[in-house]
Amino acid sequence: MPYLAGLYPSATFNFNLAPVFRAGALIQDETFAASATVTTDLTASAARRGLRCFEFLTRLGCSIDHGDAVEVLSDFVETELEEYPKEVSRLCETGSRLLSHAAELCRDVAAGQVSAAEAKTVV
Repeated sequence: MPYLAGLYPSATFNFNLAPVFRAGALIQDETFAASATVTTDLTASAARRGLRCFEFLTRLGCSIDHGDAVEVLSDFVETELEEYPKEVSRLCETGSRLLSHAAELCRDVAAGQVSAAEAKTVV
C-alpha cells in the first residue's frame, strides 16, 4: 500500500494491514458470539426467577390463613437462598469460559502475527 489517502500523500507504509484487520474482525466476531451467549444465559436466569416468583405469588394468594402464608414465604426464601448461588455460579462459569476462549484467540492471533513478522525478517 503506497499511501493512505487521508494522510500526507508522501506517507508510505511497508507493511500489510490485512492480517491486522482480519484478526480484529475475528476477535469482534467472537465478542458478538460471547455477548449472545451471556444474553441467553441472563434471559434464562431471569425466566427461572420469574417462574419461581410467580409460583410463590400463586401459593401466597391461595393461602388460607396467616400460618400458611408464613410457610409459603419461608419456602420461597429457602428456595431462593438455594437457587441464587447456583444461578450466579452458572453465569460466572459462562463468563470464565468466554474470557478463557477470548484470551486463547488473542494469543493465537498474536502468535500468527509474530510468525509472519519473523518470516519477513529471516534472511
